[in-house]
Amino acid sequence: MIRKRKKTRKKRGYPVAILIGFEPKKAILWEIFSEMVKPLKTIILKKRREKLAENELYNFHEEIIDSIRAHIKDGLRSLIIAIPRNSPFSEHFQQHIKKHHKWLSQEKSTNVLMIGTIEGSASNDEDVSELFQTETFQAIIDETTAKEASNIIEELEERLQMVSQGEVVLYSLQEIEELTYGQWKYGKRQPEYVMLTNTFLKKHKQKQRLHRLLQILNNKKVKTKVIDADTVAGERITQFGGLICFTKSVEN
Repeated sequence: MIRKRKKTRKKRGYPVAILIGFEPKKAILWEIFSEMVKPLKTIILKKRREKLAENELYNFHEEIIDSIRAHIKDGLRSLIIAIPRNSPFSEHFQQHIKKHHKWLSQEKSTNVLMIGTIEGSASNDEDVSELFQTETFQAIIDETTAKEASNIIEELEERLQMVSQGEVVLYSLQEIEELTYGQWKYGKRQPEYVMLTNTFLKKHKQKQRLHRLLQILNNKKVKTKVIDADTVAGERITQFGGLICFTKSVEN
């Protein structure tokens, strides 16, 4: 009797960026993880871009924003746009963001997007694989994630400076668990933003325990972010052990 092999689930890793492939009659959205790329959504137009009325182009761009909104609010702020050669699609989309979504374009916004553009197609798995193998794509990924890390470190330092004013910042897995699971005994607070390095995630000796916490935080809609340990932000978080949690007070 031949035993059936169990299907092994491919590891996707942690979220790195969002990829949008613009074509004349569609937009293909992908979520880039550290270990793989996952299709997010394809938005089809009934006619070519150049034939769209102003309100139709607006609705098209809004559907894209709506499709990635939750990912942005979860902390994914690096956006890569793939376009046909010499097309204005990326420029038009970025103009839409600046005009209608200040929360994604203002430098002081915690949700500001880091956007990079590359000429090429992202219509299917093969196209995306080819893009990934180019030095240009890797350079754009490095640039956008570095800018994102810079914003994170700025926010991190601001919060750390507020500790003397009553801000509560946690650095241990046990403390974050106690706060998350309702066992915290030092005032009414709850997790607001948890950051950890990819090295901490990869090398932690109790991975099941750590992944359970991250899953519960995700279910509670608490923002979590895995940061490359080799970035400036990652190096700073490593100084605290590789894990850090911002908290917020809870109203009575």
